[in-house]
Amino acid sequence: GERHEMVKNVKLISIEGDAFQIPISCCHLSEVINCELECHSSEDENESSDEAQNGTDSCITLSLTASKIHSSALRKVADFMMHFEEEEMTSFSPPFTTENLGEIVQQWYADFITSGVDHSLLTDIIAAANFLSIQPLLKLSVLAMSININGKSPETLRPMFGISNNLNDSEQKARVMKENEWAFEARRQFEENQAQSDHTDS
Repeated sequence: GERHEMVKNVKLISIEGDAFQIPISCCHLSEVINCELECHSSEDENESSDEAQNGTDSCITLSLTASKIHSSALRKVADFMMHFEEEEMTSFSPPFTTENLGEIVQQWYADFITSGVDHSLLTDIIAAANFLSIQPLLKLSVLAMSININGKSPETLRPMFGISNNLNDSEQKARVMKENEWAFEARRQFEENQAQSDHTDS
């Protein structure tokens, strides 16, 4: 309804309790935030309009503490969504002929996902993008992860991902990893998120 239009910003709260405010115009990228906005809008229509008079309605706060999204990752999510509104990221899909991110997406996005982003933060960004269902960010971060994986030997990757399966033939192991690198990280993240609800990986 009309009250939905009055909301100007969405405030996302990290597990540490930090708040990141994002203009509502940038939130369409996240299916989860969109859904929350729709729920908020339909609830509003059943309430009195007193609340509309005192200005509290101009911002919706979403707590992401349950999803364990850290401030460092949420800050990146907010930056991504706001920049995407100004400059939409070039869409892409595998296979790739280059490992230079700057040749696949615009330089801002290449720097965004690599500059000052270590493995731990990148993993957190993937988890946040997955939880909030921000497909362009999920694709970009998984691509960055797969490029990282590409240049590393399976022995280096094993501690990164806690891989326990023991393929005896190192060449076979490398080939399996290389062929599946794109899906590997996304699937691992998905399973990790499932694990939070008593899911055990067999």
